[in-house]
Amino acid sequence: MISRLMRVAILGCMISVALTGCWDIRTANQYVIVSSAAVMNGEKSNYHVYLQIINTMEFVAGKRRGDATTYVLDGEGNTMNEAFFQIEQKAGRKLELSHTMLLMLDEKLLSDEKGLLFFDFLESMADIRNDIQMVVAHRIPASDLNKIVSPSVTVSAGKIRYELDSVQKNWGGTPNVHLREFIRDITSEGKQPMLSSVTIEHPSPKAYNTDVLKSTVQPTQILVDGTAVMKRAKLLGFLSVEETRDLLWAQNKLKLTSLTVPCESDQYMQVQIKHSTSDVNVNYANHRPIVRIRIFVEGDVTENQCQSIRLDKMNGFNKADAIAERMIKQSVEGTIQKVQKEYGVDIFGFGERLMRTHYRMFNKVKNDWDQQFAQAEVKVAVKAKIQSNGIISKSFLNDIPE
Repeated sequence: MISRLMRVAILGCMISVALTGCWDIRTANQYVIVSSAAVMNGEKSNYHVYLQIINTMEFVAGKRRGDATTYVLDGEGNTMNEAFFQIEQKAGRKLELSHTMLLMLDEKLLSDEKGLLFFDFLESMADIRNDIQMVVAHRIPASDLNKIVSPSVTVSAGKIRYELDSVQKNWGGTPNVHLREFIRDITSEGKQPMLSSVTIEHPSPKAYNTDVLKSTVQPTQILVDGTAVMKRAKLLGFLSVEETRDLLWAQNKLKLTSLTVPCESDQYMQVQIKHSTSDVNVNYANHRPIVRIRIFVEGDVTENQCQSIRLDKMNGFNKADAIAERMIKQSVEGTIQKVQKEYGVDIFGFGERLMRTHYRMFNKVKNDWDQQFAQAEVKVAVKAKIQSNGIISKSFLNDIPE
């Protein structure tokens, strides 16, 4: 009896092992891997999609032929799925979109509210990860970003990703927004969305050819150049890299950056900010929002051209603190005022802060919060603590006889 039960159990285990597997298994030669996508308005349809596809053979040892590591296929359609189907026909295989790391959007695509339908499609598509990074192509067709060949990375979409991450971490010049965060901001009552903007410096058709990899001179470069200001899914305009840093300061999202502080005519002091925090308070008084931002920064002087600031004396650091505080205050206040006057939308999230701290008050003005934000009183206070960082405190320039 036991022997019979054992045989049945063993047979059952063997059948289970034989039938076990991934229900959604995908054979590699049935798919092409998409690394990035650029979306533009179509000439005859709603969308023109350019997909950067990885040439997998160039990553297999012993089978490399020295070809480009990626190539671009495109398709048009009134829906995104129609455009994808056209590209699948050209590729002869299905699209594997789960590895797509970057989505590049053309300025003209975001010129009206039609973009809402596009983002609704993205959120509902199971194959596209909701942490995909998104950028707006600034002053260039979005398709050009997919074509650039770079010697520093094997997949050019990776270069943009690395640059976005580096600029945000080390300087604070880009908001680095993912799909999930963007959709959340579109539906928020107290904040409008924004996206990183990217452009191409010295564009040239030669940059699309692998021959450029053999050159020591790379004039064509992809650059992160700030922030795209949005109202829901509509593009309103752009902020520069420096203005984006102010935006992140106002959101308490800036940790590291570098300041070039003017002190005298054609003389500057370089300060490396190694720690930064911002305390943001939003209240309501006299029928208008009151925004108070307190910024604290710590940093080191890494270069000093200012002969009036003697770092070998204590009052020299007091002067350095004062001019850094003044510069940050003027810059942050100026950027907020620019957004209020030129765009009239709250991309800072001040409305969300008011909602968390004074919900009843926010509930009264939430339907026209952007108009309320445009009239808000904003005050910025800055406290800086600047030190030297191993540089020689006393400059020989002060000892040169007149």
